[in-house]
Amino acid sequence: MDSAHIASAYVPYLLGGAVCYLADKRLFAVPEEIRHIPQAPILPTLLSFARGEVEDVRIKKLLLPYAQRGEPAVLMYALDRWIIHVLDSKIAKDMFADPVTYPKEVPPDGLLLWRFVGYSNVILSNGPAWKRHSKIIKAALDRNLPVEKFGLLAQKLFKQMGKGGLLHWDDLTMRYALDAVGTTALGHDFNAVGDPNNPFVKQYNHVMKIKSFQELLAIKKENPCNDMLTYMLEDKEMTDMEYRDNMVFFIVGHNTTAGAMASLCYFLAINPEMQARARAEVRAAMTNNTSGIPTVAELREMPFLQACIRESFRVNTPITYVVPRTATEDVQLRSSDNKDLFIPRGSSIINVTTIHYRDDYWQNPCEFDPDRFMGLSEGMEKAYDATEWLPFALGQRQCPARNFAMYEQRTLGAMLLNEWGWTLPKDSPHQDGLKNGFSPFAPSLPKDLYLDFKRCDKP
Repeated sequence: MDSAHIASAYVPYLLGGAVCYLADKRLFAVPEEIRHIPQAPILPTLLSFARGEVEDVRIKKLLLPYAQRGEPAVLMYALDRWIIHVLDSKIAKDMFADPVTYPKEVPPDGLLLWRFVGYSNVILSNGPAWKRHSKIIKAALDRNLPVEKFGLLAQKLFKQMGKGGLLHWDDLTMRYALDAVGTTALGHDFNAVGDPNNPFVKQYNHVMKIKSFQELLAIKKENPCNDMLTYMLEDKEMTDMEYRDNMVFFIVGHNTTAGAMASLCYFLAINPEMQARARAEVRAAMTNNTSGIPTVAELREMPFLQACIRESFRVNTPITYVVPRTATEDVQLRSSDNKDLFIPRGSSIINVTTIHYRDDYWQNPCEFDPDRFMGLSEGMEKAYDATEWLPFALGQRQCPARNFAMYEQRTLGAMLLNEWGWTLPKDSPHQDGLKNGFSPFAPSLPKDLYLDFKRCDKP
């Protein structure tokens, strides 16, 4: 279901909300304890939802102006309540660093999305349960960095691309990312890349049903493989439901990876000089490589490619906000420019990636400029990662698959640059800027992005 259909389904409710607002503003009254925080205007917010605007557009239109004038936070109305959106990097960092005071909010049971995803996983759990999940997940991830599997899958993708031409790139990256996480995390090949007609979404839904997943677990227990699920099964304390819920989050995470790779290729398409620079770097690093798949050591010799990936994550962050936190007590926080922010107990707080667009943090923030990540001292790079670059969040609760995701991006990116060149068609709807579509798991996912590929002559 695309964003237009989803938006149309909600139009009657949103328009009804607008009418109710005009008739009785008390329905949207801000709770007294948070009235000291500026509020994004309610009518433009409701109209934004009614028009089906995607999340990154809504954030830039309604929240970014508050960030640019130095507000540490702003309120936005959504799902029948006012939510605090943190706009300041220091406050975000302080919150991420204290998961006890700011635990993950448990989503409402009635939301279909969360019933499908499940609650017993490393993302949504808190306290001792989260520590147990985190320990098991990190141990499994540390056992294997599947660069070779990423590379073999890329070669499979290249075969499907044939001689190139105009290709539906966001669809291909979605298929690649699903197969990548399926084979490396779940130990199941969805064959989304190999079979263009494969209804991979239906197959994914089938595999993740409780009964089918239990059958897969039984097979894994009898025939262990080199994948994350097999390693997790070595821990005997986790239940089948916990295994399933953790795997769901890794599988649905393929949306974010797919969106990031589609975005990276878009930015390199519209910046051909950067594409050529990155290609020269890749080929220099892989001079003596005969397999076509870069090694970890070779990937480390590609700092400009790494910078392009980091900048792509910043400009079109796949996850525009993280799972909300709930303050367990009244707190007083201080922003990076020494402004105080009082957050009362019980407030729902979201740290949004508006931070990636603040011009007091980033020079010319709307421009794609990988060089902002080049030549950084180790201390400066760590400072970026610890405060202002937030695609994977921060602190103990940051995305546990960060390293996994970055190496997947680097492997496919390097192999693409080594073998292909690509441009954006002149009639592309993305000529005047990248346009995202709707996805419940990756709000910034390029929509209908076609790129024109051709094989590159090797030196």
